[in-house]
Amino acid sequence: MSTDLAVAGVTATLRYLLQQGIVDHVSLGAQGPVSVTAKAPDLIDTDLTGLPDQLNLFMYHVTPNPGWRNANLPSRDNVGNRINNAMLAIDLYYLVTAYSQQELYADVLLGYAMQYLHEVPILTQQSIKNALSPPPPEVNFIKPDDLLQQIEQVKIVPYVMDTEEMSKLWMAFQTTYRPSAVYHVSVVLIENPQPATAALPVLTIGKVDPVWKQPLGVTVNPDMLPPLPTLTAATPPAQQSAVRLNEVLGLSGYHLADGPATLLFTNTTTSDMVSLGASTATATSLTVQLPTPAAAPDALRAGIYNVQAVVGSGVDMRSTNLLPLALAPLIQSMVTAGPVNAKVLTLTCAPKVWQGQRVSALIGSQEVFPSAWAGPSTNTLSFTFDATPFVAGAKPWIRLRVDGVDSILVNNAVNPPQFDATQIVPP
Repeated sequence: MSTDLAVAGVTATLRYLLQQGIVDHVSLGAQGPVSVTAKAPDLIDTDLTGLPDQLNLFMYHVTPNPGWRNANLPSRDNVGNRINNAMLAIDLYYLVTAYSQQELYADVLLGYAMQYLHEVPILTQQSIKNALSPPPPEVNFIKPDDLLQQIEQVKIVPYVMDTEEMSKLWMAFQTTYRPSAVYHVSVVLIENPQPATAALPVLTIGKVDPVWKQPLGVTVNPDMLPPLPTLTAATPPAQQSAVRLNEVLGLSGYHLADGPATLLFTNTTTSDMVSLGASTATATSLTVQLPTPAAAPDALRAGIYNVQAVVGSGVDMRSTNLLPLALAPLIQSMVTAGPVNAKVLTLTCAPKVWQGQRVSALIGSQEVFPSAWAGPSTNTLSFTFDATPFVAGAKPWIRLRVDGVDSILVNNAVNPPQFDATQIVPP
């Protein structure tokens, strides 16, 4: 494919061809020097005394090519990874204008240009090499390879423009009209050569029959259920809003028993991933036992996760969709000390909290922040709060909030739900 310098390469090649044709044309050479330029028409001073005879090539319009514009689509997969380099296919429109202060000579120049482009309807590889080796001094960074690598040739075709369109075009230039011809140059295929992922070749369509050793083809499901392993819900125990360490998480879905199942927990903040094997598996459900606080890896921090199941093994391994899940902190112990107006609460929690995490304690209606701790992580936090509102007997219920996820305060296992009596700050 061509690079983003291909547009300038096409203009430079057309200018080179017209200039070389003038040099080789005996009749035109006898009339004196003729230059070929690639300027905007308003940059040519037609009032200049002694204006040299010249042909001007100006690219005035660019459009997507209708035949190539949808090639190589889509270029990204469902997670945004590049799977191919989508081509930018464009057509160029050029205005060829003749300038001369000699009578009739502008007509001569324009007739020559139209005849020459009629005889050279394509940009050959040799003409591109000649025009860009060495490159024009104005754009000395262009190389022939910027235009030679595309799979389709660049074609030059006259373009019909009526007098109204031509008049509007020259009015936009805000300069004096001169005899002109319009050409359609197609197609320039621009591609950004970036690394892309590539799918493996298909070995079989469907499973292989164990007796006949032939693929069975595509499996058709006679229902509206998803054909691949799919998760529909992640359900913490006891109707909780979040799951905690050492608890069992339930997941619902379809085709979850098509092979060994592994659960992947990816932290949305750190992108750390933890893999846990499923405890039980049926076609429509999975359970997974979260590790105890002592056995939990450092990557399993309180916060928001994406949970995904990987079902099967080898070529039959399938990954499900992602579901959001909150991992709540667990308050393990609490001790208070100090005066009523500045009481210090020291608690231990699981999992550990880390530098950079947003940590606070909600004691009654107060939100307080912990004292700084040494090291990258800790499971012991200290909070200074005003205990005066609780002297009269109000219970100081506590919630530990880590990265927007609160510890579990409500016990939904009883009917009606009640506050968990273990979540009261001790006096």
